[in-house]
Amino acid sequence: MSGTPEALPVEGAYEASDAHLKQQISLWGLIALAVSVQVGSGWLLATLAAASIAGPASILTWVLGAVFFGIIGVTWMELGAMLPRSGAGVRYPRLTHGAFLSWFNGWGYLIAALALPVIEVQAVLTYIGGNWPELGFLEERAGITVLSWPLGILVGFVLLFVFFLLNLFGAKLLSESNKYVTIWKIVIPLVTSFLMFTAFSSANFTIGGGFAPLGGGAVFGALATGGIVFAYSGLRQILDFGGEVVNPQRNIPIAIVVGGLLIPLVIYILLQIGFLGAINWADAGVEPGDWTGLLGSDWASAPLLNAVVAAGFTWFSVVLLSDAALSPAATGWVWLGIGTRTVYSMSVNKEVPAVFQRINRHGTPIVALFGCTVVGLLFFFPAPSWYLFVGMVSIALTLSYVMGGPVLAVLRRTAPDLPRPVKLKGVTFWAMSGYVASLMLIYFAGWVPLINLFTIVFFALPIYGAYTSAREGWSRPVPSRLLSAAFTIAWVVTAVGGGWLATLDQQQREGSWGFPVFFTAIVLIVVLFTAGLYAVSTDVGRRHIHGGIWLVVTILALLFLAYVGPFGPMEDPLLDNPIDLILMILVAIGSFLWSVRAGGPTEELTEILKAQEERDRAAGNVPASSNPRTEPARPTKAVEG
Repeated sequence: MSGTPEALPVEGAYEASDAHLKQQISLWGLIALAVSVQVGSGWLLATLAAASIAGPASILTWVLGAVFFGIIGVTWMELGAMLPRSGAGVRYPRLTHGAFLSWFNGWGYLIAALALPVIEVQAVLTYIGGNWPELGFLEERAGITVLSWPLGILVGFVLLFVFFLLNLFGAKLLSESNKYVTIWKIVIPLVTSFLMFTAFSSANFTIGGGFAPLGGGAVFGALATGGIVFAYSGLRQILDFGGEVVNPQRNIPIAIVVGGLLIPLVIYILLQIGFLGAINWADAGVEPGDWTGLLGSDWASAPLLNAVVAAGFTWFSVVLLSDAALSPAATGWVWLGIGTRTVYSMSVNKEVPAVFQRINRHGTPIVALFGCTVVGLLFFFPAPSWYLFVGMVSIALTLSYVMGGPVLAVLRRTAPDLPRPVKLKGVTFWAMSGYVASLMLIYFAGWVPLINLFTIVFFALPIYGAYTSAREGWSRPVPSRLLSAAFTIAWVVTAVGGGWLATLDQQQREGSWGFPVFFTAIVLIVVLFTAGLYAVSTDVGRRHIHGGIWLVVTILALLFLAYVGPFGPMEDPLLDNPIDLILMILVAIGSFLWSVRAGGPTEELTEILKAQEERDRAAGNVPASSNPRTEPARPTKAVEG
């Protein structure tokens, strides 16, 4: 990496509402936000979830997770320092690939951002309800502990409303208050790991079939469904506060490394080793070495609390229960703020109505905050359990990481002169590596979380056709809306017929369609809709579709490999390791090359370049007649909004 002269970030005319945001978040505040996003429910529940999937080898999963996210994070360091924006993750793709990709990516990320406060509430109530079952917060369905209806879910509604009230007062209250909460969130996990080490049994690391009793593939499988991806999710999310950070060019890269990677890695490794060594099989009600049995054990609702109590430190249970409420609640508070800024940014991109840019006197996008809170209530119902929800949400988060590589590579071509406080050497290598790593993490999640998430994500297509494309005049309104209606009906029929959606036992419902019929229907619906929208679009609308169709095709290929590979539901998979991994890497590389070729200059990027030119001219750095990039060229694949 090399540094370039630091300069304040420029903004395009379309980003005028950003002027009302307040730069109030310091370096320590940003690091604290990163730690708070990650050390939430993940530290309370992911240790057991990972152990139930990979056994003692779950330690390696945490290391692998850090390696994957380290590779991914490098890409975002340059982007975050170059173009700090609130809601950055959904704004960057609009600059390089246009509205189709921007909306598809933004929709997937919005699902995660809306779900995260809910999943943190679930963690709070799971720990408290597990310790005091007489409260009635929990019940068991299909062998899985879930929030009860109505009491558990209604209490969840109340907690979400508390997050709403706290977010009303802006980023300053969020970051300043979170500093002190973060100190607590670092100290308590470290003390917990120390206490578990006092009951350490080395036999637990070989019992039940050795260090990797469930095979090497389980080490990768635990990345998403074991909560590891979820636990590291704050690495890029701090960029979503970029427009409110003091000295973002310096502070964002530092916060990514320190708060986004190093601190969580140390905490989680110590906790995982301590938990594995402290497992008391008799107390958990599980046969020694039955790692998969941990998920349905007596310890599942509060694994670390039970481990510490079994180690003889009953007095610490009060502290741990306090943290079980505080840590996830603080993380949920932060995530509701991230979701708010995501909706705000989608409004800046003209993907949702302009009313969502309305900001209150504390600098909070108030309408976006209200909308996120109301929609978030709906997420309590599909999967009212942390263990069921975490895999799907992890994929939704990782889907937004995918964008970093293509965006970075395209911006190097279309905006080479923008100031880059952090400038990567070997940018193609890092961009491609981050892209491949992101797709691999999604693949490791397995078929069930993937098909559940992407069933929802693909609803971005009819919304884009009926709203964004038709409203902007990129396609004829009547046929666009008819196509969108037909897609929606066909998609719902297919999702129900497939029998995989929202099943508590993670198994296909009896009497559902076979995979060949189900997947063929998915492909046909997507292809017919996209082809139809392309046919009724203008040249500009077609360029937007060109800019993003690569991601749709990539997801379909990933779904197919996920079903027929070892992480799918087949008892005798068609693809074994390492053939599936090789194919997945080849698909990822081909997809990356396509994504870079599909990108190009956009009107939004042109406005930013124009603002940069005017600043340089005012400073006397550029002759008045220079800068040919103010009006971008029109290559065949260019995307112009």
